[in-house]
Amino acid sequence: MILATGKKKPVRSGSGFTLLEMLIVLAVIAMFTGVFMLRFDDGHVERTLHQTAVDIRGIALKSKKRSFAFRRNQYIVFTPRAFWTTETPQFEEGRAVASPGQGPESFIIPGDVIMEIKPPGSQRWINPKGHAWNFRASGLSDPMEVRFTMGRSYTNLNFNVLTGLAEEETILE
Repeated sequence: MILATGKKKPVRSGSGFTLLEMLIVLAVIAMFTGVFMLRFDDGHVERTLHQTAVDIRGIALKSKKRSFAFRRNQYIVFTPRAFWTTETPQFEEGRAVASPGQGPESFIIPGDVIMEIKPPGSQRWINPKGHAWNFRASGLSDPMEVRFTMGRSYTNLNFNVLTGLAEEETILE
């Protein structure tokens, strides 16, 4: 076939895709898959941190109510991998010693979550090793901040001594 310019139109041997076109399509698919996988991973991190925060909020509120209702001190004992409630923590060398499951409620921290606390009077985060958080019979509690970290994401809970409710700050990266 001759074009209006007087040149012949090149004849294509097949009507398939060229190698370059195939590589471009594969690159676009790989890019969308990568973005999807990153967003899927954030969902897992967000759910894990949220559930752990819900657990500590619930146990704190129940301990506060229990201490006021029964007029007895209640405690939440923290270790690096768990926290639980008790009425009578056993202390050795200034640390509460007990095992999860001895109180009415206990929670195990998921393996990829790191828990840190900022107890009363402390200006820095510490890894809890037998720290007991006191809820007094009067209904007041010790001030407490708890942080759960997973990778570079974290949830920080700052508990109010009067209400037992927590202000939450969550950063997902």
